[in-house]
Amino acid sequence: MRRKVWFWLVLGVGVLLMVVSYFGLTAPWGASGEGNSQPRLQFSPALFILGVMLAFGSAVVYELLPDRDDD
Repeated sequence: MRRKVWFWLVLGVGVLLMVVSYFGLTAPWGASGEGNSQPRLQFSPALFILGVMLAFGSAVVYELLPDRDDD
């Protein structure tokens, strides 16, 4: 049970970080011009990559944590 909770927690944080950094922190959509092409946050691509790493890392968390016996 414990590893499932950690799996979903890490996966949720990773997906949330990806969505927020992609839709909220990147350059505005539909804006034209060189001044509008810069992202709102300087390191938002790194946050997106961190979210992808967390999402894939959730499988590692699931495999490495021991499963609790309910006997």
